[in-house]
Amino acid sequence: MARKTIIERRLTLRRDTKKLPFEPSLLERRLCEAFDVFDNARSGEVDVRDLGTIIRALGCVITEAELQEIQVEVEDVENNCVPINRFVEYMTKAINERKFKPAEPEELLKAFQLLDPENRGYIMKEDLEKSIMEVGEPFTKEEVADMMAVACNPETGKINYEHYTNLLIVSKILNLCALLL
Repeated sequence: MARKTIIERRLTLRRDTKKLPFEPSLLERRLCEAFDVFDNARSGEVDVRDLGTIIRALGCVITEAELQEIQVEVEDVENNCVPINRFVEYMTKAINERKFKPAEPEELLKAFQLLDPENRGYIMKEDLEKSIMEVGEPFTKEEVADMMAVACNPETGKINYEHYTNLLIVSKILNLCALLL
């Protein structure tokens, strides 16, 4: 049997999830594109372990507990996979309901300022690493390393948190554009 093209799969997805014979929405297309990056076999399914990475790549902010809840909703338990139609249906609804959106810039700035009681405009790398590894849902070492590669001045070990917050805002805008364009 010949492989379906991406467009054929998307049209099939639309018919399967909505029972309507027209093109998927822009959001559905972006969700399919993100899904397709991990669907190496082009089977219309991804390994359930890739679900969090796909969702976060879309710019959505989820906790591990929320990821577990999503998995319960979308996973094909027999195959340990997530079918594209369940993923797109769930994520379309979640995004339209504004679930999993990133923190507002003001909230981020306030959080950084809590770590800067002297109001210097920067925090030291070690202080931030300790905080994000111990408070709330801890970051992994890889997540910390990725963050520090962007946020920290390697020469001084300082993080200008206002500058870093601005970088996050630009990244957030680009993620939203990627979803909605």
